[in-house]
Amino acid sequence: MEDAKLVGGTPEDRRRLLERMDEYLDANAHFDWERLQDIWSGAPEAVFFNLNGHTYKGREHWTRLWQYYKDRVASGYWSPFDIGGVVNGDLAVIWCERQTRSEWKDTDPMPSRPYGKDFVSRSTMVFRKEEGDWRVVHVHFSPASEAPRPGGV
Repeated sequence: MEDAKLVGGTPEDRRRLLERMDEYLDANAHFDWERLQDIWSGAPEAVFFNLNGHTYKGREHWTRLWQYYKDRVASGYWSPFDIGGVVNGDLAVIWCERQTRSEWKDTDPMPSRPYGKDFVSRSTMVFRKEEGDWRVVHVHFSPASEAPRPGGV
């Protein structure tokens, strides 16, 4: 994360935001929904777009998703690269691509996301300073394409 290119804000804010992103990635690797409670905002307007294609309204909705996944998915740390972002006052946006591998280990039907192979996704996280610390009020995760770029662009 030392190669992150964050623009604006104080050095302390930029350091803490990257720390919070890492805290999220670590909690995500284990679906540690209890740890998530301090990272995700509890604000009613918080909305999260998951990689599975669904929208989760509020931290409690996302928490239920992680409680479902905890015993069904073997995941690892989603290693971020090409990290960028903007910090302005009490609001910050951090984007990156992330690489991981996870395995579906349940008898329930496997969701559409690729399991059992290396996988790259894209992440946009919106943080807001609440009660003296940065908390996530919105995320948007999407798969990175392996297809050729249209027109080679």
